[in-house]
Amino acid sequence: MTRKSRVVRQVAVALGVAVAAVACSSDDKADSAAAPPAVGSIPQLATMEGQALPLETYMLQPDQSAKILGARERMVEQCMTRQGFDFSFDLGASSGGTSSADFTKSQSEMRYLIDARAAASYGYHSPPLSAAEQASPPEPTAAEAQALQGTDGNGGCFAEVDAKLTERGVIIQDPALVVDINKGGMQRSLEDPRMKDAFTLWSRCMQERGYAYATPLDASNDPRWEAAETASPEEVATAVADTECMVANNVAGIWFAVESAYQKREIEANFEKLEEVRKAIDTSMRVAEEITAQA
Repeated sequence: MTRKSRVVRQVAVALGVAVAAVACSSDDKADSAAAPPAVGSIPQLATMEGQALPLETYMLQPDQSAKILGARERMVEQCMTRQGFDFSFDLGASSGGTSSADFTKSQSEMRYLIDARAAASYGYHSPPLSAAEQASPPEPTAAEAQALQGTDGNGGCFAEVDAKLTERGVIIQDPALVVDINKGGMQRSLEDPRMKDAFTLWSRCMQERGYAYATPLDASNDPRWEAAETASPEEVATAVADTECMVANNVAGIWFAVESAYQKREIEANFEKLEEVRKAIDTSMRVAEEITAQA
């Protein structure tokens, strides 16, 4: 399985084919909006640690999502108890196959993948999961499943709890507006002339090391890596060269500055709606903490 911090690259590849359509969809509606935005100073980045894209304020972070989902599970357990079931979620498996290290990083810190230590250890793969992280919760019995989801799969305790959380203003995932801005910023950054120049320098650096890739996306999404359970020596060597060329040409710094500029433009255009999202995140965390404390 590809390392979690590579997700942004995988998403970018999948969305890349839609970039032209997105850029042209508004025709002459806003030539100024289609033009590349100005960027401020470009930071020199050898790691994304401590960095935050502008949209970060309006996004649920991994640790926040984990707390909200944990509170939801406690409420579902209480609902099941009221119905006479001795049911609990396996807390050891609550990470859902995700390394606990991912919950300590922000979404921005997992972007662009510029982690020399991880590249040298795991290539483009995820770090090994602990026994608890690998564990799967026991399958519910037929009676439990019906109580959890209802006869049609859309009811039961899950629906009851989700309705209660919604009434209290809780969100369990990023709203569509935030997702669209996040994807749009990535899409446009990939087509930005400044990023194309950075990728050209990166590709030349990789060629000097014996690798033929046009962009870092192509390297991390090489089909050979996805097919393997663990990183081969070739994959590790490629990931290390990838990271070295990212650092040597400040690809992450340029990418961060360019994508930040696109995000800032969208945040300004949608400020009032995004402020409501920020308030909803604050509310969600407060409610989750109250539920967890009372459980």
